[in-house]
Amino acid sequence: MRFRIISGALLMAAFSAHAAPNPVTVFSCAYWDKSTDNVEKLDKCVEVKEGKLRFLPALFAKTRDVEGMSWVGLYDYMRAAGLMDADYYVRSPDSYLSVVHFDNGPDWFVEGLVRSRQNGKVGYWDDNFRNRIAPQFDYGWQFKEGRALVCNGCKPQKDGEHTALVGGEWFYIDKSGQKISDVKSGPF
Repeated sequence: MRFRIISGALLMAAFSAHAAPNPVTVFSCAYWDKSTDNVEKLDKCVEVKEGKLRFLPALFAKTRDVEGMSWVGLYDYMRAAGLMDADYYVRSPDSYLSVVHFDNGPDWFVEGLVRSRQNGKVGYWDDNFRNRIAPQFDYGWQFKEGRALVCNGCKPQKDGEHTALVGGEWFYIDKSGQKISDVKSGPF
């Protein structure tokens, strides 16, 4: 009996050592084409291996580059994962930032910052993809005149085609992420 357990463990270890590597899955994406100036679809745009995205060279040959960044919409990948559509700014195959989907496309940089949702919370990043205000808010708006309206505990409420945020604590933050004033009314 003891021999069978040991030989079974050895067989299992040998099989594990020679098991096939994790498969790579390739997804399509939407991108802004530099030659047509339209949003196009690229069938083989990004690969996912061991949970990490890697944007493929074919994308960089086609996409419009603005200040060293390209916009990419990963809709098929997100839907396959059961998630909402996502927009990314991409600098290279391994340098990218998921940004808030806003007004039918990617959020844009305002006063040097863009919003990104990480682990369910909104934070703010600069154009080098460095985090400037940690993701800590249930929602946050773009900066205007040095401040941004944010909320914690607010919940989305569908209103026809649009969604309002209701409840929770509302306040303004400055560019260091510090609370600078409360807001007494909502929804927004």
